[in-house]
Amino acid sequence: MVSIFILLCTACADNISYSESEEEITQENTVLNPQTEEEQNAGTVLEEQNEGAVLIERTVRDAPVRIDFYTREQSTKNGDDIVLYMRKCIYPVVTIAGNENAADRINADIQKRIDSFDTSTSVLDDADQDYQSMRDSREADFQFHPYSDELIFTAVRADSNVVSFLETSQYYAGGAHGMDCYVGLNYDTQTGERINFAELSGNTDAFRQDTLAFIHDLAATAAYQGIMWGNDVNEQQEILYQDERWYLSTSGLVLFSNPYELGPFFAGKIEFTIPYSDLGGMDLKERYDYTGAKTIRLQTEEVCYLDLNGDGREEKIQFYIDQMGNSDTDVHFIIDGTDYAVEHEELSRQFSDDHYIFSWAQCFLYDMDPANPEIEIAFQMNYTTWEDDIVTPHTFLYRYERTGNLTYLGSIVGTITDPTVKLCMMSQSTESEVRN
Repeated sequence: MVSIFILLCTACADNISYSESEEEITQENTVLNPQTEEEQNAGTVLEEQNEGAVLIERTVRDAPVRIDFYTREQSTKNGDDIVLYMRKCIYPVVTIAGNENAADRINADIQKRIDSFDTSTSVLDDADQDYQSMRDSREADFQFHPYSDELIFTAVRADSNVVSFLETSQYYAGGAHGMDCYVGLNYDTQTGERINFAELSGNTDAFRQDTLAFIHDLAATAAYQGIMWGNDVNEQQEILYQDERWYLSTSGLVLFSNPYELGPFFAGKIEFTIPYSDLGGMDLKERYDYTGAKTIRLQTEEVCYLDLNGDGREEKIQFYIDQMGNSDTDVHFIIDGTDYAVEHEELSRQFSDDHYIFSWAQCFLYDMDPANPEIEIAFQMNYTTWEDDIVTPHTFLYRYERTGNLTYLGSIVGTITDPTVKLCMMSQSTESEVRN
């Protein structure tokens, strides 16, 4: 399997220029990890020590394929020294050892999207016009909030067969909130060409119908009906099977809708993940199967059966949120009848910490070390101070022991679904656990 190396060092180059309209433009270029959007020190090891838990080592994957992420930020001021507009772009540059042509094709395709973003002036023009209108109307003590544009690429799969990105476009042009738009980009690692949905299976029509039936069943569950307007299969087909509304991740085929398409704004991007274990029965081509660390997303209240502790017996597992997106909701994680989100002190605390957006928490069953029989449990939540718009993903890792205890292993900044890194446990400290 080909994996990814992220350049973790930081390099900055600033320049300032002025346009003919006397607008000051400041731009900064930085190398960073977009999964956390945090600049990292040079090196290949990221560790987080958790008191009373295991030391988790988060390392970059050393392999022939490398993805370097860069960021460009720009702000524009007018003659009144008011920031009118801010622009940010985080984009990847792919390198494939021994296959420069494929890497060049991927990079060229991404560059076209960046060029289109860079040349667009609609949000900046709106900012200038709206500011002038507010000033000319002589509104007393008016405060102008800068308009903004962002284009962010996130790696969602990267191996010898597939390199996939989720492209997020965000803009704010006044009003109560901004708008988001998402695009899935999937590339063949060997050729560098874009993968079309029709290429995923030898029987395109049957594959489409099988995946749509799976999605329709998911949409009927309480987890999805709480954030969707309905469950019309024709509407789902029309919206989800558009070009660039899907991507291959480490946990399966993901089809998604943009805000306001299948649900209200608060629901954001509504995703439906079809696991690789199910895709095999739908005639997914072998070359698109994922052979990396087992990663299973628990996305509804439906029961999952899996041997978590290697004792040869499958546990009955459920994870669900009573009301997704509601800050007053309860989160449930149940193994063989015990709700550890309630009974486990550490997990209960994490699901009630207001700094973590637990109402949108995600749960994954993740095989950190295939050489060991245990399957780890990962809870991903975004952290915020609520003082700004910055959110940072955090992952909390647990293990279900043969004794029936749930052991807290520790946390990392970032996600286990980031295909460019790997996790391993370094040492054992004291355990945080609860008995059945």
